[in-house]
Amino acid sequence: MSPRITRANSRNALLDDKASAVPYFLRSRVPLGNASNVIGHSKAAGKLPKKEKNARLKKERTKAKGEAPKAPLPEENETISVVCETVKSVTHTADVSQGSKRQGAAPQTFSSLLLDIQNVYSADAVDAQMCSEYVRDIYSYLQQLEVAMAIRPCYLEGQEITGAMRAVAIDWLLQVQGEFKLRQETMFMTVNLIDGFLQNAPVPKKYFQLVCVTAMLIASKYEEIYPPTVGDFAFVTDGTCTCEDIRRMERIILKKLNYSLGKPVAPHFLQRACKVAQASPEEQELATFLMELAVLDYDVVHVAPSLIAAAAFAASLRILGSGEWSSILQHYTGYKEETLAPVMQGIVRMLEKVTEESKWQEMKSRYSKVSTIVCGVGAKCVSSENVARLLR
Repeated sequence: MSPRITRANSRNALLDDKASAVPYFLRSRVPLGNASNVIGHSKAAGKLPKKEKNARLKKERTKAKGEAPKAPLPEENETISVVCETVKSVTHTADVSQGSKRQGAAPQTFSSLLLDIQNVYSADAVDAQMCSEYVRDIYSYLQQLEVAMAIRPCYLEGQEITGAMRAVAIDWLLQVQGEFKLRQETMFMTVNLIDGFLQNAPVPKKYFQLVCVTAMLIASKYEEIYPPTVGDFAFVTDGTCTCEDIRRMERIILKKLNYSLGKPVAPHFLQRACKVAQASPEEQELATFLMELAVLDYDVVHVAPSLIAAAAFAASLRILGSGEWSSILQHYTGYKEETLAPVMQGIVRMLEKVTEESKWQEMKSRYSKVSTIVCGVGAKCVSSENVARLLR
């Protein structure tokens, strides 16, 4: 039996009675305030460095002789106050709704000074996690990234892999996403990695499935808290890909992409559109489905994610009869309705293919589910004829 821990035999016991009431497991650790790089603080609790002891003795001797003591070193509180004053002098970014002129600001489709645009982020000012002061800068940066990391159109020309094969593979990845219960951002990032890799490194058809599962593994590590293991992804391929194959392909993809994995995805922009329009759950559900449907379309692979998200949300408004593309949506998304029309027509074409006999089993299942949720009676209410008529 281990000896009883008392104040006498505790190595790190504090000197005063008040500190002695602290439990032993706390006394044996270095306080966070002392574990700093400020000059004059000790590195261990309850002990003074040799230099500090000598300085204190020298100070006492000078006081006894009547000499003026030297200026003490700055304390931690003084150092922090200097830093705080420096931070206070920094000018904060202007609010989103204020339309003030800023250097490097993203161009707007029209002047917000002539319109009474409400600030949809005013209620989030009390929540620091919402970053309401920097939301405009954040989305401006995301739009710069999507342009810098854009996929070039028709990049599969001359390769063994075709646009139809790509759509079938993505539909299969949607099934894997549902099996592992992965986030929507993980699925969209997987498609970005596949397109970004294939446009720079054409691969034979027999390695296409390996590229797909490896891209989802990388996206899961990036987005998920508990990503599936390499063995899980090897299992879903039914023995076609081994764990070693996936690890080797992971290194190849990361090197080919130069480890640039931060391309924004469409759900980031759809969240903003839904917040601005105060969308209902039905509108969000339908817009999300249409956005996933656009991912299958090889013809819009070069379209920016922000434009796909805006077109999907505009199409959901038109289909459900919830309203037109308003000026506030145009202000916050940066797209006019005329710009969204070609992408909306592309979504309609993909919706017509889903209703027909096709190999997209997972997308057809999601189509039936979304139609039931939105209409409450079945998939016939969101028929391709009705959608085509509304989007003309």
